[in-house]
Amino acid sequence: MTTKIPKMPLFVAKSLNMKYTSGQVLSRMLDEQRNLTRFYLSKLKGEDMYREFEVSGYTTNSPYWILAHLCWGENMLAIQCMGAKGLDIPWLNDFKIQSPKGIKPASQPSLEEVLAVFKQIHAVALESISSLTDTELDEENPLGLAFGENKSKRFMAMHAVRHEGTHCGQLSLIAKMYGKQTV
Repeated sequence: MTTKIPKMPLFVAKSLNMKYTSGQVLSRMLDEQRNLTRFYLSKLKGEDMYREFEVSGYTTNSPYWILAHLCWGENMLAIQCMGAKGLDIPWLNDFKIQSPKGIKPASQPSLEEVLAVFKQIHAVALESISSLTDTELDEENPLGLAFGENKSKRFMAMHAVRHEGTHCGQLSLIAKMYGKQTV
């Protein structure tokens, strides 16, 4: 079991001489990004989660699709690329990158199931990342996934944060298109 980073400003932790591994810091960053994603999701309560918007000839993804895609991405980037066994969720690959747009997936889970898996995968991802040592984070990820020439587990964990942040921004814009007050 790894030590969780307490929710306190880093300057306070530093003054207390607390030391954290890179895995713990990356895990905390991913969790804080999830908090922001949940904030924008809360703005969409009561709205049509399956609605796609047409903006300047481009059709957005629905909030439902974005959530299911975040499940797929976190399972791959923050669990499997860390060397852990990903969760066996039959519908995840229906929402992978470059999955067909506008086509109803063969195994479309309910929104409630997607939200439950969203929470479940995140808990496993936080543990997977936080448990890694610096040496392990610098190893090549077992899937061989690369961004440029970087295949390290560390970079995949950093990309998991970026990936969620990108889609969090989409949820923010969708909330604005619904006329919601965000920031």
